[in-house]
Amino acid sequence: MTDPGTVILLHGFFMRPITMLPVERSLRKAGFDTASPPYRSRAHAFEQIVEDLLPALRGAGKGPVHFVTHSMGGLVARALIARARPAEMGKVVMLGPPHHGSEWVDLLAAARIGGAFFGPAEEVLSLRRPERVETLMGQPDYPLGIIAGDRPYGLPFISQRIMPGPHDGAVSVASTHLEGEDDHIVLPVSHSGMMWNRTVQGQIVHFLRHGKFARKS
Repeated sequence: MTDPGTVILLHGFFMRPITMLPVERSLRKAGFDTASPPYRSRAHAFEQIVEDLLPALRGAGKGPVHFVTHSMGGLVARALIARARPAEMGKVVMLGPPHHGSEWVDLLAAARIGGAFFGPAEEVLSLRRPERVETLMGQPDYPLGIIAGDRPYGLPFISQRIMPGPHDGAVSVASTHLEGEDDHIVLPVSHSGMMWNRTVQGQIVHFLRHGKFARKS
């Protein structure tokens, strides 16, 4: 029987591994081993975050090493894989990844409070991301599935003014796309509620098993 492998879960900005617990439970139920390491998204520079996560990557068990990420965790995963690609690279599923940044970050930066709130992560999450950061993330050449949301939380009439087009309240659907993605699906979920959604959890497992999301025929 083929070993399904280990899934490394990476949380989003200003979050903790507990936010990935619903997804982790569904993955364990599906037979995957999991690891959910923390990283200091608001305190450490992007390069330091990647270095701090290397032990978790090296400690993965036998079989393929997959990644399931939320928000900024998708950018961290790209840089981590580019820095130390697993010998048996598995599949990657990203939830609401701001591949092209978030309008909210630039709005706060324009108000001169972005740095105070986001810390070093401001340059990673900005629409005007430095070339240095883009280079660190590399270009994916592994099976990649992306799940975007189009149900904003909070005050949608405000976020709609900031992010034209469909979005999840924090990241636009357009920003989640990435050249080289194998599959992309939009679900009626918010940015912070994705991990708790049963459909999202099922789609994650389906992609890790089949390399594509499930769609009704």
